[in-house]
Amino acid sequence: MVANKLVLDNFEVDAFYLCAIHASLPSYKMAFLLNRQLELKFSRAKNDVEVLKDNHTEVYPRYVFDDEPNYTTFSLVKNKCLMYQKSSVKNTDLFTESYEQLITKNLISEYKNVDYFLKIETDNFNYSLKLLVSNILKITQVITAFAVDYETIKSKNNLIFE
Repeated sequence: MVANKLVLDNFEVDAFYLCAIHASLPSYKMAFLLNRQLELKFSRAKNDVEVLKDNHTEVYPRYVFDDEPNYTTFSLVKNKCLMYQKSSVKNTDLFTESYEQLITKNLISEYKNVDYFLKIETDNFNYSLKLLVSNILKITQVITAFAVDYETIKSKNNLIFE
């Protein structure tokens, strides 16, 4: 019996770039400043990024700009989510006390200090990420911005939108 093999070495992969931004701003303000500095047109996405962890859903705001003439999609995602977690303290008395604690969750846990991720999906393999980062650093409210290697991230699935 003859065995057929399919070789999948020759399929095309879209170029994918990731930029981390550290700025203590609300997400709408960050999108506005990027629109002004980079001449983009971010708008709030219909669906935010929802991650299901430990029987609760974490919601991260997302802004999208689809640059159709250049076949490029920009996504700005907040990396931090504040949520209440119930905790209970067991007493030896008749009653147990419970309280809610405000905790911070991260979309990408390896980068806890990063406030935003800018994901650039493009067909252009010559995209200048260094130029983009230098333009982001011109925004006075941005503390720092840097390129992130996608392959080093353990929770890559959180960056797959839609």
